[in-house]
Amino acid sequence: MQMNEIMKIGNQEITVKEYKGQRVVTFKDIDLCHERPEGTAGRNFRENKKFFIEGEDYFYLTGEDLKEYKQATNFVGSNARELVLITQQGYTMLTKSLNDDLAWKVQRELVNNYFNPQQRPSSPMEILKLEFEALKEIDNKVDMVNADLQDFKQDIPILGVEEVKITNAVKGKGIACLGGKSSAAYNDNSVRSKVYADIHRQLKREFGVTTYKAIKRKDCDLALELIAAYELPYVLQEQIETLNCKTAI
Repeated sequence: MQMNEIMKIGNQEITVKEYKGQRVVTFKDIDLCHERPEGTAGRNFRENKKFFIEGEDYFYLTGEDLKEYKQATNFVGSNARELVLITQQGYTMLTKSLNDDLAWKVQRELVNNYFNPQQRPSSPMEILKLEFEALKEIDNKVDMVNADLQDFKQDIPILGVEEVKITNAVKGKGIACLGGKSSAAYNDNSVRSKVYADIHRQLKREFGVTTYKAIKRKDCDLALELIAAYELPYVLQEQIETLNCKTAI
């Protein structure tokens, strides 16, 4: 790499930069080429950093790595304690939301002329193909992140909607076991409490939790099935039948 090589991108000129054998840009370069306020690219990166992979989308230099890079280049300030270098893939991700006329022009020039100086496409179709492949790779990453997020959502404890479903299922099962709301067993506070407590105890035992609210979202349907299949222990069944028979007599 020629350390002082200057390249015009859009309406601006930037110094060509490389790291570990590949072209890179700084946040300042991106803001300059896209004519955005200084700090815009850095802020967007920090807000979406979880989507970027270090060593693939960007390089983070500190300590000795930064010291060596300072000595090999002439654009890093002497007081800088850290430096983020953005790769072609990281740049494409970072500027995906920019769609004004200048952004399209700058993106094309950076990808085709700056990042790939020896691999310039020879036809408009090749250009479109390269851009399509880059966008497809980004979309695949977003899909992977969304899939991980959905898995995470299913692995967290039940939320309000699931709590209501389980609570209503327990109430309904308890009423059925007690013989209905008009039965003597249902109107006996002691027996009714024992039935509901036993249903909850069964749920907590099945899922190994201390409260039904700790059941995972993905297990909500299974919890509903267990509630529907619940059977009274013999001692409670006998008490309920005795109470209800006395009332019937």
